Amino acid sequence: MTKAQTSGAGEGQLQNRAEISDTVQRDTIPSGTSDSLQVVVNGIQTTIKYYAEDSIITRLISNKTFLYGNARIEYGDINLAAERIIIDRNKNELTATGVQDSTGTWLGRPVFKDGPDVFDTEEIRYNFESQKAYIKGVATKQQEGFLRGEVVKRNADQSAYIKDGKFVPCPDDPEAGTYIKAKKIKINPGKNIITGPFLLYVGDIPTPIGLPFGYFPDTQEATSGILFPKYGDEQRRGLFLKEGGYYFAWNDYIHTALTADVYSKGSWATTLRSVYKKRYKFTGQFNVTYNRNLTPEYELERLDSKDFWVSWSHQPDSRGRNARFSASVNAGTSTYNQNNLSTTNISNNIRSEFRSNIQYSGTIPRSPFSYSFSARHNQNVQTGIIDVALPEMSLNMNRIYPFKGAEADVLSKINLGWRFNASNQITNIVRPGSAGFDIANRATAVDTITVGFDTLGELLDNAKNGARHNVDLSTSFSLLEHFNFSPAFRLEELWYLEELQYEFLEDQNAVKIDTVNGFSRAMTYSASVSMSTQIYGMFNMKRSRRIEAIRHIMSPTISFSYRPDFSDPKYGYYQEVQVDTTNGGSTRLLSKYDGFRFGTPSLGESAALAFGVSNKVEMKVKSDTANSKKVALLESLNFSGSYNFLADSFQLSPIAITARTTLFDRKLNINAGATLDPYTYLTQVSETGTETLRRVDALAFRSGQGLGKITNARFSLSTNLNSRASASAGAGGFGGESLAVGGSGFDNQNPNEFGSLNDGGGDLAARMGEYFYDPNAYVDIEIPWNVRLSFDYNYRWAASGSTTRKSVKAYGQLALTPKWQVTYNTGYDFDVKDFTTTSVGLYRDLGCWEMRANWIPFGAFTSYTIDIQIKSSVLKDLKISRRRSQFDNGARTF
Repeated sequence: MTKAQTSGAGEGQLQNRAEISDTVQRDTIPSGTSDSLQVVVNGIQTTIKYYAEDSIITRLISNKTFLYGNARIEYGDINLAAERIIIDRNKNELTATGVQDSTGTWLGRPVFKDGPDVFDTEEIRYNFESQKAYIKGVATKQQEGFLRGEVVKRNADQSAYIKDGKFVPCPDDPEAGTYIKAKKIKINPGKNIITGPFLLYVGDIPTPIGLPFGYFPDTQEATSGILFPKYGDEQRRGLFLKEGGYYFAWNDYIHTALTADVYSKGSWATTLRSVYKKRYKFTGQFNVTYNRNLTPEYELERLDSKDFWVSWSHQPDSRGRNARFSASVNAGTSTYNQNNLSTTNISNNIRSEFRSNIQYSGTIPRSPFSYSFSARHNQNVQTGIIDVALPEMSLNMNRIYPFKGAEADVLSKINLGWRFNASNQITNIVRPGSAGFDIANRATAVDTITVGFDTLGELLDNAKNGARHNVDLSTSFSLLEHFNFSPAFRLEELWYLEELQYEFLEDQNAVKIDTVNGFSRAMTYSASVSMSTQIYGMFNMKRSRRIEAIRHIMSPTISFSYRPDFSDPKYGYYQEVQVDTTNGGSTRLLSKYDGFRFGTPSLGESAALAFGVSNKVEMKVKSDTANSKKVALLESLNFSGSYNFLADSFQLSPIAITARTTLFDRKLNINAGATLDPYTYLTQVSETGTETLRRVDALAFRSGQGLGKITNARFSLSTNLNSRASASAGAGGFGGESLAVGGSGFDNQNPNEFGSLNDGGGDLAARMGEYFYDPNAYVDIEIPWNVRLSFDYNYRWAASGSTTRKSVKAYGQLALTPKWQVTYNTGYDFDVKDFTTTSVGLYRDLGCWEMRANWIPFGAFTSYTIDIQIKSSVLKDLKISRRRSQFDNGARTF
């Protein structure tokens, strides 16, 4: 690097581009006039690199260097750029300013960078030795906005004092009219921001919203702190404070929020929410809520309920591990979702069943064995029936090929598989069994046990447990090249710790059932052989300009299986018992394992022929290019059934029919299915003149009733359209705060398909996830429109009559402008003649602010919320809210 040369004492020396054409270029110093100098910092001489496009002037008398024209200085992590910079070696200080052009416009104002911090200023003075700075007219970008100040004094530890400062909570608009203004501000980087008295300005107009001092965390990491409650009132529960509490950031792995709700008329609730994450190992969240809805006795429709709900989700990262632990728990009182509107998923209020599963599974290294231990829970909130499988375990062996190296194909493909399952099931439903006769010592009707600690013994007595072994031996081979055969032999053994013993009590005309404790086993076996092939049919379209050919693929399968009659006395699994005194006493074969955990050996001998045919129709068409493409006309059309040669009646099973295809370049999905009963139904007239239908053992086509009777059928249409053809089916939405669909008539719903309801601030659970996983979560308004429509039709026929169910559902979003978005979901049940749970959402991007409005216009959960709040999470609780809950809708029944 060249050094400045002087032409005389006291004279300045001008160095321009022409005079330094031989300057050695470095990576950190751009082309142009450049130089370096030595300054003393903390007693150590340090080199400062500087550069200027116009000129560098050094005055030896004053020991100052002047940089003109896009000047820059590099000093460690400090980088300064300005139109004019003066370096004073005597004071170890630099001064940087901009200049005004002929129109009075400022050019080249100083930009000061110190590590990650960037300051746009009007003027800056910096002392190299003390590392302090005096800055005028500063503007710096913070994590979620901009900080401005008339004068800033910055210390060596990077703390700063700001005079006449203001914070603009708008990361995209430093000139926004919404800001917090304070006379004095102190910044402790990475720790906090402390202010004196401050006011909130909206539209550059001061508001009465302010405090005598302010304290704001300034850290990239989550910190513990107070959660301020939301306030409002309800017609039935009174004034409230909701979701107030404390946020515990225990460490980098787990955070917890403990909150409470209080209502003036006596209701209250408390919630514990935790999220946790260990990188490359697991993530999860745990929530438990207790709600006490209570209003005074003088209320006409008094509320009085106690409910709790527990949810737990744990997802492992099992990469490179032999074992994994996962959990999905949703359980609580049966009335919880009816008494407490879910603001994170409306479908929870309508769902009748909730399931839970906890599992630990893995593989045994260098062996074909895998294992799992689990606990399952199934709860029907309408019937109050609860089933808990605790514990369950399984041990499986992957198929092994003992003759893998054999030359014969049939031997090399012989494989053996083994599975072992053990389970203990606890249920609160008491069933009388499937006997269908009078029982002397047991309940004759279905009953339920109240779930509680006081009934724990009764629940355990009602538990069902057992174990099951399955062994499969099979192989496969081809015959005549086109036919594939797969013979198999299956063995099953059941283990129980008890069995049933029957005795007919003639004086009571009933059967007494005793339970005999002790190990009991039952082994069954069966054999089968199946054959499959594929048949192709091609029709060439020679005269068509666009369609080249149509191909039909038919895949028939036939299998024969045999199973002996395990009610034979030689097996000892069934007992012939007199069940009444009619005609000298009729007898029945009753299983020793009736109603047990893994069932009982089959009754009756079976030699069945199962058959099925799968069809697919494709069309080959010419595209706009030279290539051709295949188009599926019919993706699948399947028929299946079976025929039992040894059955004494009704040897042919019902025929199952399914079909599936798509139209309009996969934009319309069509699914259909039906069950055909091939037997005859005859009308019988009783003595009272009542007509009933009776199924008889005669095929329908022989009785002039056609191919049979459709006993059930289903048909559905669905489509997903949006303005971007490449968008995925799940694209768009309100992120974690869009609306949820609900209603009857919609099967196979994904609970996350339609998002969730924004309750205007009661989204702490979602926000905890955002803080912990993604602090930059946002609302997606990229897709101008998105529509999802579906139609479902279900038909069921029985001898007593037929029922149909028709429903349609719709979900969509529409971006009216880049800042306006509307979402909706609704449905209509044609049989009930009513709409399903319907909701409408509105989002408006207001720059620094955002507005969210949600409305459920009718039904049990009629409500609305309107919230206008600042986007910045630092001021997230600064909002204007208006809401009406389901408790404001007058009388409700709980």
